[in-house]
Amino acid sequence: MRTFQTQKTLAFGDADAAGVVFYPRLLALAHEAVEELVRHSPCGWEAWFASARHAAPIRRAEADFFLPMRPGETFDVRAAVEETGGSSVIFTVGFLDSAGRCAARVRTVHVFIARPSGERMSVPEDIRAALGGGSNAAA
Repeated sequence: MRTFQTQKTLAFGDADAAGVVFYPRLLALAHEAVEELVRHSPCGWEAWFASARHAAPIRRAEADFFLPMRPGETFDVRAAVEETGGSSVIFTVGFLDSAGRCAARVRTVHVFIARPSGERMSVPEDIRAALGGGSNAAA
């Protein structure tokens, strides 16, 4: 399974009026981790994000918040390929606090579509091989 790990210190602008991470910022931070996972994989950023043959828009995004995440706190960010299906790839990104507790988890499902038609297509074999992950043709 392909993974990527980094650290992120939450900025003042990442918080809402209550002083905790603003939920759309968490989704953006998770997407940045997925981008880095892809960038550091054998397929690279170009094959995923700049392909003339396909695109991989998000079909579903969900977030679970377990602990308050405040500006100035540093989190271990762990992105992983959870599953590679017939036409989709599922990523999971966890945010762990300094004690190793999971503060939040984001899960995104990206479905592959052909350009320019927009029709669903199979995950390209080079991307499937580069990202690893489980295989489930029903996903």
